[in-house]
Amino acid sequence: MLNKTLGIIVTILLLFSGCKDEDSALPAPKQLISFSILKGDNQGKIANDVEASIQESVITLPLDKYDDLKSLVAIFEYNGKSVTVNGVEQESGITSNDYSQPLVFTVEAEDGSKQQYTVKVTLNDTSVLSAFRFLKKNNTFLAADVSSSIGEGSIIPLVNFSQSELIPTFTTNAVKVLVNDVEQKSGMTKNDFSSPVTYQFVMLNGETYQYTVKAEFLLSAIPELTITTDNASLIEIPSKDYLDATLKIDGKGVYENYNGKTEIKGRGNSTWGYDKKPYRLKLNKKAEICGFGKAKNYVLLANYLDPTLMLNSVAFKIGRLLELPFTNHAIPVDVVLNGRYKGSYLLTEQIEIKENRVDLDENNSVMWELDSYFDDEPKFKSTVFNLPVMVKDPDMADLSTGKFEYWKNDFNTFATQFAKEPLEGNTYVDLIDIESVAKYLITFNLVHNMEINHPKSIFLHKEGNGKYVMGPIWDFDWAFDYEGTSKHFGRYNTPLFSSNMGGVGTAFFERFLKDSRVKAIYKKTWQDFKNNKLDALLQYVDDYAAMLKPSVERNSTLWDKTKSFDDEVRKLRNWLKNRANYIDSEVSRL
Repeated sequence: MLNKTLGIIVTILLLFSGCKDEDSALPAPKQLISFSILKGDNQGKIANDVEASIQESVITLPLDKYDDLKSLVAIFEYNGKSVTVNGVEQESGITSNDYSQPLVFTVEAEDGSKQQYTVKVTLNDTSVLSAFRFLKKNNTFLAADVSSSIGEGSIIPLVNFSQSELIPTFTTNAVKVLVNDVEQKSGMTKNDFSSPVTYQFVMLNGETYQYTVKAEFLLSAIPELTITTDNASLIEIPSKDYLDATLKIDGKGVYENYNGKTEIKGRGNSTWGYDKKPYRLKLNKKAEICGFGKAKNYVLLANYLDPTLMLNSVAFKIGRLLELPFTNHAIPVDVVLNGRYKGSYLLTEQIEIKENRVDLDENNSVMWELDSYFDDEPKFKSTVFNLPVMVKDPDMADLSTGKFEYWKNDFNTFATQFAKEPLEGNTYVDLIDIESVAKYLITFNLVHNMEINHPKSIFLHKEGNGKYVMGPIWDFDWAFDYEGTSKHFGRYNTPLFSSNMGGVGTAFFERFLKDSRVKAIYKKTWQDFKNNKLDALLQYVDDYAAMLKPSVERNSTLWDKTKSFDDEVRKLRNWLKNRANYIDSEVSRL
């Protein structure tokens, strides 16, 4: 009995002894439990509170790409004796570290053992500016709140304004917003938007970004341009040769008046043959007329075929909404030549490589025109696609034979690469900006300008060793279903490209939409336009028509085509909506 009892006692003692040995083998605690960086502890350095995730030995810290990472204070909880970074003891809510550099947090236990945690910073790619609006409550003359299209470095309000003094409301993570070194307060600071206004956004990390606001305004009155040639008895400009003249502009209280010397000539190809003639003006010195940037060369489009006198303006508006580079601006004006009223015209920029026009390095850039008229020197047919290519700018006088051959070879290199198979993965995308191609094709498709098939009046430009960029867009008299029907606003469901037209432009431009990379951009850009900008375009049509009507009524005393203006504007508006729905169906099949 005694031996049995002793055996039981020994067994129990051994069990307790075993438990004690097992407990002594457990590791001492050394663990990070939580890790955060709070905005309140890091004023002016981070946009939002940040809570890290801790997985095994990795601390994942999702910060904003514009946060100031160089001196941030974290709060943390841990089990152990201490936390250090590079041997420096860390105090929660007090010690700062540079999170732009690799960091390792070491947690040490009471027994001296250690656990290391590596910080992995992920940067959220947030935008500098997420909204820029003009609210009715801050701008009482507005009929409703106005949103803007925010692009790379540009802000374009989606409607036209009747007044230029405006108060914008904007949403940004910037710590400071400036215009000409004056700090801007959202919903409070007023600016004059009659000319482009550049906003500077200073971010938490010290980086600065600029966005230029380009607003458009409705005219309360149509300016009148009076042109008097030296031979004032001329009833019409007789040719495409310049004549000396004077130009007087009555700005009607909307723009500054102007009086100066100019030259005038006829312009255009088929449009020069119409009864209402288009003109080109060349001032004797640069001037800023009717709100356009200072320049010598201007164009007066007659819009003879256009029953609304606004088809070119609508196309230009689409280009600007899509942010196609160097899209023209245009305003209606009444023109008087040698004392005789000539009608309502569209004043716009001459397409040229110049400041305030296609603003590129004039000494190291080229602009090509693809046009089946093929009537300007220097010119060539491309080695593939057989495109009719002419130099639009620089001027022949400034273009040596060697320089022309250089640019000619450069274009042929691009076209030859573009023609190579397979198209997928083809490196032609290193030679042309395919985003500009997609936007260009969308513009031409929405207005159904089939002249791209010939091609006619197609421009693209290149600066230095950069990529070719499509544009500026030009010449929409024969768009909106006019080509082939001689009537605007008929069919809205006809494809843009047509091999039946026999033009070499068809094969060249249609090929872009066989590339999945271009198709993806085209589809995304179109869906954004349809959802966010089409309504702005339709509102532009309504506003432009209301502003233009007095000038149209005066024009109709000479030219019959505008006598049904109101009906034609309604047709235009409905046609654009139907055309947009048709393009939706096209895009769904891409």
